[in-house]
Amino acid sequence: MNQGLNFFVGKNGQGKSNLMEALYALSIGKSFRTSNNRNLFNKDTDLNELNIFGMAHQNNNVFDLSINLNRIDDSSKIEKVYIYNSSVVKSSDFIGKLNIVFFEAKDLDIIIGSPSYRRRFLDIHISQQDISYLKSLQRYNKVLQNRNRILKDIKARKSSKNELEYWTEKLIQDGIKISKIRNKKLEEISIETLKIFQKLSKNNEKLNIRFIPSFKNINSLNIEDLSKIFNENFDKEISYGSTFLGPHKDDFEIKINDKISSEFSSRGQIRTATLSIKLGEANALKNSLSDTPIIVLDDILSELDFDRRKTVVNYIREYEQIFLTSPDDSLLKSILESDDKIFRVNNGNV
Repeated sequence: MNQGLNFFVGKNGQGKSNLMEALYALSIGKSFRTSNNRNLFNKDTDLNELNIFGMAHQNNNVFDLSINLNRIDDSSKIEKVYIYNSSVVKSSDFIGKLNIVFFEAKDLDIIIGSPSYRRRFLDIHISQQDISYLKSLQRYNKVLQNRNRILKDIKARKSSKNELEYWTEKLIQDGIKISKIRNKKLEEISIETLKIFQKLSKNNEKLNIRFIPSFKNINSLNIEDLSKIFNENFDKEISYGSTFLGPHKDDFEIKINDKISSEFSSRGQIRTATLSIKLGEANALKNSLSDTPIIVLDDILSELDFDRRKTVVNYIREYEQIFLTSPDDSLLKSILESDDKIFRVNNGNV
């Protein structure tokens, strides 16, 4: 594929986003659209196998990646296999081999959506560069499920506080690590985002991003402090049957001109801020890995006015490789350059 800007042009429903979805799946190991792998199969066919394959040159390495999905007959089960350089690997050893930063319309939820979307944004960013973080997150989610089950069992008098203490200790061990890393990585993204926002925004607007951890004073907390806090909340957690504190409650806040963006910003401001955050993520990833991630922008041009569209495209030319989709040739007028590559997408074919 061409270095620099690669435009994929085609009417809506022709497969542009499917192609971007497949590309991003080779980075994060799954679809960004659905958590149900059965939804990835074309319902109009009887095919029971789906393969995504790509070759890449990144981090001074040339390698191949593939994800194979097999639909088991007479079952809702999907077998998923990750392959790196022709060898089957675990998902945790697959994620982050190919570094991609992806932007689509739903990413506006980083600002206007629920805290879970912001946590997901951070988790994907960090997991691409830190396998130990990904493994800590996977352990934490399993421990959280078990701890919540025990809390419900204690309320129903089917278990005891002694059993809960084991899961609380495990929760704290990974939880404090996860929140501290999120705080550090969000700060790195914020530094880069503020630089970009100044270039992309109008009227000298001011952007501010602040981490809101569930654990207060996260940088100075230790395991003993958190154990005490959990003991103090024991009765309340039993009453509700769920864990009150931990990374599953973390959030971060975005303000434009000192006002909470989700409540007071215009659609244009939110779109520019979100794009700045995603490109800030790319720069932070580059600084961490000493290599530039691929930038994938799915249908962002149609909601930008001409001036902002031109500003955005001129800025992203700084990256080594960019994939950008558009439903209409007219959106590319006055922004195309001779080295840019245009691919036509029609009925799933490029």
